[in-house]
Amino acid sequence: MLRRQRAKIHVWWDMKDCPIPEGYDARRVRPSIERALKELGYTGPVSITAYANQNETPDHHLLALSSTGVDFAHILPWVEYGSMTSDFEAWKVDNPAPASIMIISDEVASSKSRSSLFCAALQESNYKCFLAYSVRPFEMPVLVTSAEWLWDSLLAVSETKRHIFHKCSGSEMVVASTGMFSCKLCYSDCKSLDAFKKHLASKEHTKEEHRMTSHSQSAPRRHMLYKISKYHAKASFFFFLMIYIDSQQRKM
Repeated sequence: MLRRQRAKIHVWWDMKDCPIPEGYDARRVRPSIERALKELGYTGPVSITAYANQNETPDHHLLALSSTGVDFAHILPWVEYGSMTSDFEAWKVDNPAPASIMIISDEVASSKSRSSLFCAALQESNYKCFLAYSVRPFEMPVLVTSAEWLWDSLLAVSETKRHIFHKCSGSEMVVASTGMFSCKLCYSDCKSLDAFKKHLASKEHTKEEHRMTSHSQSAPRRHMLYKISKYHAKASFFFFLMIYIDSQQRKM
């Protein structure tokens, strides 16, 4: 048990489901997560990857979080959990149990199909799982967990003056970035926010994002055509089967 409590913990954070609250100092996200885990006796090193369309994340949040070592993954919503699943499969190769994992997501707390593969991969593993969500689910979470939190309560701190950022103070004071910025669409890693923003504004990235968006928009039509073709294939099969049976009966 002691070995597990001191082992690594990796956090997969869906920033769209569980955003940083208005007026909250983003630098407090990591300490809040670490404190919540320590209250359960888990004191191992914590790594965090925040998934979102990072074009929608304010730069001051990116800088503040990065200054605490949070990594970022730029991804589009419809492929987010596929990317999480791939990242999890790669991560577990070098981080076997007793390492633990934490998921911050409303999707994983529900039975939505977008996260079903990710949940299945987690359930098949031997990791201790922790879960946080912005709204308490109406149904039992699909994922079996060791502990759960509401996102706001996870971020809640006792020393309000020290931990809450007020707009009147100007901006969050940040130090140099230590987190990694990764574009999951182009498989590109950047060590600074400036380089990351340049990549997201590049023609190559824009082209790839448009390609994936077009592919996603055409997916429902392809699925519909597939279902129609499948129906016609079955209908044709039964039609010719009936003809064959009728012909055999005539011979009798």
